[in-house]
Amino acid sequence: MNHLKSLKRLSALYGQVEQFHSGEARVAAAQVHEAESAIGAEIKMIHEARVGARMEEGDTMSRSMMAAQVEIATRRRRKLEPLLEKRKEVSAKARTRHVESRLWSERMKSLVDGESARIAEYEARRLQGEMDDRFLSQSSTKDRSEEGKR
Repeated sequence: MNHLKSLKRLSALYGQVEQFHSGEARVAAAQVHEAESAIGAEIKMIHEARVGARMEEGDTMSRSMMAAQVEIATRRRRKLEPLLEKRKEVSAKARTRHVESRLWSERMKSLVDGESARIAEYEARRLQGEMDDRFLSQSSTKDRSEEGKR
């Protein structure tokens, strides 16, 4: 029985580790999404500035400002791209850790379930054996008392 309690505690620990890795994977995925959104915003800024520059054909000051916005947004995007790649790597590793810890957690749960079933079967057989012994004891006592009456 102590063996089963130890297995249950170990299984609970594996479950907690899985939850930790799950949270870690969610945070990493959110960080990837954040970087992708930032890059998307810079690409949108570049596109809008280029469209604005085309519309302001005669105004050189506005066109210069639009060109500067394109340059700034392009530089920001270039700085964000390595960050995105790094975050994708971190996210992939976190996802892998989560999958591995989930598998271990499921293995431990299966082990605990199997051990619980084995113990329950053993207890049922032991109880049945005790009941059989009682029945045999009562029937032999009954047989002896009947023989004594004859």
